[in-house]
Amino acid sequence: MCGARLASARSLPRLRVVGTPDRHVVDGRTVLTRAALCETFGIARHQAERLWSKRAMNQHPPAVLREGARQWWDQEEMARFLAAVTGRKSPETIEVDGRTLHSRAALARHVGVSVTYLRDIYHRRKDDPPPAPVLRRGRSDYFDAQAWQAWWNDYQAGQRRTLTTVDRTGDPDELVGIPEAARVLGYRRAETARSYLSRNPGYFPEPDGHDEHGRRLYARRTLWAFADGRTRPGRAGRTPDA
Repeated sequence: MCGARLASARSLPRLRVVGTPDRHVVDGRTVLTRAALCETFGIARHQAERLWSKRAMNQHPPAVLREGARQWWDQEEMARFLAAVTGRKSPETIEVDGRTLHSRAALARHVGVSVTYLRDIYHRRKDDPPPAPVLRRGRSDYFDAQAWQAWWNDYQAGQRRTLTTVDRTGDPDELVGIPEAARVLGYRRAETARSYLSRNPGYFPEPDGHDEHGRRLYARRTLWAFADGRTRPGRAGRTPDA
């Protein structure tokens, strides 16, 4: 779009190029047609038109580009405006151009980790970082769900390769104490298991019993099942929801 520029409210540039996309970037700002606004923010066209018709009273952001009868609005300005007038938060999952996009919160819930953990991955992964967000709505980033899941599967496989080797011999129903449980799980010292119990509440499964001194006892099958659910050292993990 040669010569395209963002306009002030007083002077909208009229573009000579026909067939401009519903969504594109001008001077670093994403601009959207009304159709793209409705798709991105999940509002009905009649609602968008009604808000525009009452712009003198509701402080609707001005259009920033025009091509014939088509107009474009700044995405960030519209995100703030719609949040104010509708009182709705950005959805966790949206569909754009046939792609399913997840917010960071939706990704975290799907793979069973915290949002903080996902943020940390982006900061510490210098090699093979997670896929970058493909859309930003207001203050929410959205990620291609399919691309991100493929990366996560590879990442988890790499994490599992760093886990300790589990001893799967013995009677599955035999109850064992912490020293033997640590050995079964491949820990070098029983203190490693005790440290997880004291510093990572909820990491270990509930004991299957207690000895006469009240110390925890675990069935070997419980330890094996726990080991199968680990995704990284110090985190039990779980299978993502389908």
